[in-house]
Amino acid sequence: MKQWFRKAALCLALVLSVITLAACGSSNNKTVESIDPTIKSALEQQAMQYAEQSIYKLPAEDIQRQIDTAFKTKDAITYNGLTNYINSMDRLGSFVSVDSAEASKTEDGYRIEIDSTFQQRALKLTLGINEMTGATTEMTFEPVYSMSELMGDAAGNLVVGMGTVFAVLIFIAWIISLFKYIGVFEKKMKESKEAKNKAAAPAPAAAPAPKAAPAPAPAPAASDDTIQAVIAAAIAAYEADTEGSVSDNNGFVPGPTLNNNLRVRPLRNRSMVSAPAETAPASSPVVTSVAPAAPAAAPAPKAAPAASGAQGSIKVEAPMPGKILAVKKNAGETVKSGEAILILEAMKMENEIVAPQDGTIASINVSVGDAVESGATLATLD
Repeated sequence: MKQWFRKAALCLALVLSVITLAACGSSNNKTVESIDPTIKSALEQQAMQYAEQSIYKLPAEDIQRQIDTAFKTKDAITYNGLTNYINSMDRLGSFVSVDSAEASKTEDGYRIEIDSTFQQRALKLTLGINEMTGATTEMTFEPVYSMSELMGDAAGNLVVGMGTVFAVLIFIAWIISLFKYIGVFEKKMKESKEAKNKAAAPAPAAAPAPKAAPAPAPAPAASDDTIQAVIAAAIAAYEADTEGSVSDNNGFVPGPTLNNNLRVRPLRNRSMVSAPAETAPASSPVVTSVAPAAPAAAPAPKAAPAASGAQGSIKVEAPMPGKILAVKKNAGETVKSGEAILILEAMKMENEIVAPQDGTIASINVSVGDAVESGATLATLD
């Protein structure tokens, strides 16, 4: 019973989480202001003409050239959108017609959804335009598939995904099975390292032989005088014992005078003196120094921009956002009603901005290359 309650509580928590996420996603949709009907109609007509003339009716070679140009100019939006379209051409078939377009306002500009019909299926093109610059911010092609086609694609994706998962799991299991060999590998590496250490170790040094005992110093040799004195003393003692003629000193002859006229001389000690050695003084060290580097130069200041001219009573305004391609008239020239004054690029097409009535050009308020908004004053007339 307790397990059933736990399962029910888990399911309820899952449902509440899904509802919460859906509510959070819907709350993120920001409300934007409504679009002017005139601007909306112009955007829809321009978008339909652009899709039909610049994409759908072109051969694959011309579209590939546009893709190459977008790649060189680093226009990622056009490059990705046209690449997606050219990859879907086999499933679309030949072009039939452009059915409708719907423009809406976004935070940074406009969004136009164009519905078209091809031989095999319908196609939805979504374009995004920046209101400030007139540049394309979005280009997506979405073929409309039937339910059977969607289910077939989903089944194919499921098979591929499951096969990939099983392949990864088998690979991970094989990697885990190799862990048992890590200990064997470490043991072999340790044994190899110990063998190398033993081979590189030096042989033990032989024990030093015992030193021989120093020989006893030889006794100093007796000089000739010493030998003579010893012999003389021996002879004198012998004569005193044998003759008995000496009575005053109990048979001994005093002093150095002996009966055989020999003389005894004393020995002298001699020593050697050695002089101490002298040492040379040490040389003094040499000191060097390094000069510091010079400081870097300061950067040069930047130049300032320039300004524009007078206004007339009649304003010529931009009907849509875009970019100025050319200026046909200058200030001071006379124009007739319907005569072109400027060329405005919008939706990758050239649009002539004409004079609303006869008059004289009072001022040109834009230059070639300027990005203008919808309703911006391009020129004035008197």
